Amino acid sequence: MSAVKTIETFCPECDCEVTASIELRAETLPVKGEPTSYDAEIAVCPCCGKAIGDSRIEEGNLRRAYSAYCAAHGVMAPDEVRELRNSYGLSLREFSKFLGFGEQTVARYEAGAVPDDSHNTTLMLASTTLGAASLLSVREGHLSERTAAAVRRFIEGGAPFSGAAGAFVSRQWPTPEMLKPSSLNGFRPFSLNRVAAVMCELASRCKDLYKTKLQKAMFFTDFLCYARTARSMTGLAYAHADYGPVVDGWDGIVATLKEAGTIELSEMDWGEIVLPKCCPEGVLSDDELRLLDEVASLVDTFRTSSVISSFSHELDAWKHTKNGQFIEYDSNSAQVEDAIIRRMADWL
Repeated sequence: MSAVKTIETFCPECDCEVTASIELRAETLPVKGEPTSYDAEIAVCPCCGKAIGDSRIEEGNLRRAYSAYCAAHGVMAPDEVRELRNSYGLSLREFSKFLGFGEQTVARYEAGAVPDDSHNTTLMLASTTLGAASLLSVREGHLSERTAAAVRRFIEGGAPFSGAAGAFVSRQWPTPEMLKPSSLNGFRPFSLNRVAAVMCELASRCKDLYKTKLQKAMFFTDFLCYARTARSMTGLAYAHADYGPVVDGWDGIVATLKEAGTIELSEMDWGEIVLPKCCPEGVLSDDELRLLDEVASLVDTFRTSSVISSFSHELDAWKHTKNGQFIEYDSNSAQVEDAIIRRMADWL
């Protein structure tokens, strides 16, 4: 039988110091505007039986509410952020630089603040060895040798997390379809560094490259590259969606490259356009850069994102797959190449 937890506190109802027992009660607290249920600790006066407000307990209850919200939404909780940083053996400053965050941002997350969506995606990426390697490929130039070496040790060690952090890591990104060469990723292992280079090169070549339009540009790039070389350019996998082929893990990729300082997003009339900020150098060959010139010329023939989406709906890659189904490079790249050639011939 466990001992009853108590706290020395003051009961305003009885106007005296008391040894109050602590009970767990179901409570609801708004977190990010959403009512969140959690088990709250309540100090109960032994004399009058009334609940006593105590700042020491309330701070803990706030952390419990935030943790309950994080668990319900797949967001990293404070102890998971701290455990992740410690697993790298990095200080707050070093870990923040690796992630591309401000130092105070990581400190707030460890203290109990809930990470926003883009930061949570980057933390999720940093929780896996492949993700850490991807982040290092785009962040290494900003890191000290000590920090880079610590990240390499994390990647080489591959030690699994325990408890809550272990459950978090099991929801890993990149997804399994991106991890090993197959017909789903064009027989190239996923490379965040190559994705960053392609994204920057397309953004520098295309006019007003909206995020939706960029997804289609990436699709045309990879499938055209596969048609000519039997290998995709980035290792990305694509799936059928209502508005055309979409990149597997797209939101995570964009958020990570934005946090890494590789791209930036700018609000325009119909949404966000992607702008190059720090393009990785020496990643793509001259032939690949020439192919990107072709794709950029193609993309600029479409005035809006909806027009390029309509074009993608005419492709077998979209017509012969169901919503959420991955698109095979093997059986679709030749037809994608033919459609691109016809489009450019008609345009000229």
